Amino acid sequence: MFDSPSRLGFTGLLTAFGLWLSVLGMQAQGDVDLDEGVMSHNMESVAFIPKADMLTEKVNDIASWYDEEEGITYLLVGCENGTALFRMLPGARPIFMGKLPSQTVASLWRDIKVVHDHAYIVSEAPAHGMQVMDLEALRAWSPLDGPVTWSPDTVVSSPSTAHNVVAFEAASKVIQVGTSTMGGGAAIFDVSEPLSPSLIGGVSEYGGFHDAQALIYNGPDAAHVGKEILFAAGGEKLWILDITDASDVEFIGVSTYTNPHFSHQVWVSDTHDHAFLGDELDETSAGGATRTMVFDLTDLDHPQEVEIYEAETTASDHNQYTHGEWLFQSNYRAGLRMLSDAWPQSNVLTERGFFDPLEESSGPGFQGAWSHVLCEEEGVLAFTSINEGLWVVRPQFARLDNVAISLCEPGTIPTPNVWSMTLKVEAGWAFPIDVHVEGVVMTTGQDNSWTVTEPGSTLLYFEAWGLAGVQPSVNLTSQRSTWSLNMLTPDALWFAHYEDADGDGFGNPNMPVWGCGDVPGTSTLPLDCQDWNANTYPQAPELCDGWNNDCDDEVDEGTAQLVWYADADGDGFGNPNAPVALSCTPLTERVLTPGDCNDSEATMYPGAPALEDGMDNNCDGVIADLELNPCPGDFDLDGNRTINDMLQILSNFGCESGCSSSMDNQDTVDTADLLLWLGVFGLNCD
Repeated sequence: MFDSPSRLGFTGLLTAFGLWLSVLGMQAQGDVDLDEGVMSHNMESVAFIPKADMLTEKVNDIASWYDEEEGITYLLVGCENGTALFRMLPGARPIFMGKLPSQTVASLWRDIKVVHDHAYIVSEAPAHGMQVMDLEALRAWSPLDGPVTWSPDTVVSSPSTAHNVVAFEAASKVIQVGTSTMGGGAAIFDVSEPLSPSLIGGVSEYGGFHDAQALIYNGPDAAHVGKEILFAAGGEKLWILDITDASDVEFIGVSTYTNPHFSHQVWVSDTHDHAFLGDELDETSAGGATRTMVFDLTDLDHPQEVEIYEAETTASDHNQYTHGEWLFQSNYRAGLRMLSDAWPQSNVLTERGFFDPLEESSGPGFQGAWSHVLCEEEGVLAFTSINEGLWVVRPQFARLDNVAISLCEPGTIPTPNVWSMTLKVEAGWAFPIDVHVEGVVMTTGQDNSWTVTEPGSTLLYFEAWGLAGVQPSVNLTSQRSTWSLNMLTPDALWFAHYEDADGDGFGNPNMPVWGCGDVPGTSTLPLDCQDWNANTYPQAPELCDGWNNDCDDEVDEGTAQLVWYADADGDGFGNPNAPVALSCTPLTERVLTPGDCNDSEATMYPGAPALEDGMDNNCDGVIADLELNPCPGDFDLDGNRTINDMLQILSNFGCESGCSSSMDNQDTVDTADLLLWLGVFGLNCD
């Protein structure tokens, strides 16, 4: 659920409004070099959101939610002061939806997981608990709403803090680890009723766990198939536990590894027969290359370290997750790394690509890439870089080159088009790969599939009818994963149409679709910078609405700006004596209504209720009877006139209006007030 920032008083949310526009405008369409200052190989940049746009100094964890009902991907980005929410626009461009604030105070550590269309958010911020948010509420948001403040649907107060939360969707559970209870072990919640999580068990006897993965085991160890298994990284070990009965967790196996320092995270392969473990502190403590320990899980009771992969970098490692035969690692100063997994061959791991925003440093330390998610529907990965922001990148382990499609002639008897392209597949796949074309109608007798048996280039050539308004794709299915490639690449030779969602006559350059002649809902002009706003298109009249209406990279130029008054205390009324600001859109700590007589006291504004605190609450220039303090001189209302009250009257001395420490019921603070206060100094209010 979300609320207007003005209603919640979370005015800081809109500081990024102007910066946010640059993400929505031509910048997000690729007009800037997103690779500037970046080193990359076999990964290309798609979009970048700086941390300032998220109203934070640092970012941390990331999660995603794919809304199957509407076919939209959302990103949830952990920040020091809350969770930033993004909707993926066509072309995998994130648009900032606003913030779910931290439940209590700021903290660098925030972890987010999604189970059954609900987000579960924990933090090490004191008394934070676990926030739960129904993500279906995100559907009601429109880009025209701008960034808003979101609220959790419920908060589980205990454990009060946690370092990580584990998603176990197959069993309708979430598991908190590194908590303030159970010795830092695992606290297991049933979330079959998502908004009413129930603590059903846990484990504490094996010490604290830093991170974990839970799954229903279906690997080679027949004795444990079908069980709910927790693989946990804790201390200097890999732990394997049976959590089928959360109230009676059973030990299965444990293993240490070569030269341990701090077991940070473990992730099990999709085949459940091996796992990867990272030690966060070995690089800083002992030096040397970035290490990944590979464990054989053929016998869960006796997991064995079988390989140590050493990278070419010396960066500290952080989080890693698999996608079939691919392993992606967020390794702090070395950025996002892409490796192939050749299990059970050796060497198991081989690096195949990377994207590093910190090109000047790849050594040990705790800056750079924190974590990542794979957005399979968009064919991209999104990852967070602590001091930089959010990156969206596309792996290039498979791509289409030299796409050419014969032109059609509108109004004539439809004939099939000739489609030609080169599929380039990098090493690292689990060959063979089945290649299948979707989104077209093949001519009679033609097969729409191929088989690729080794790395290299394969010519795809066929005759088919395109489907109006559809994005045709080439789908790859290897022995361990699937991937999809859009045939309508930016440099393809074809009869171009682009989705025109807002109906302004200009299409979205990031949403190419097939078309021949007139196709309803599309345009042949890929020039729209905001295809969800009918008031934005090339040469549109510029409005005072906060949008780049004419798509020229300038916002609200030449329009009459609104006058915004400083509102430091957030009471909705501005200081008429402070400098004003001009803008068409809301500004942080500013409002349109002046009249505040004391902009440092949220209880003083025109029409405010009387509080019996000795202040001119309603700003009428008089301290009325109902506003009188029953204990004059007790400005902090603690029942005594103490040195704290003296400091307050001294800091307010000379005030002529909107004063907070008057003694003579006049809205001023002068020598007379100070003398009156000295006469009651030390007396309590009884």
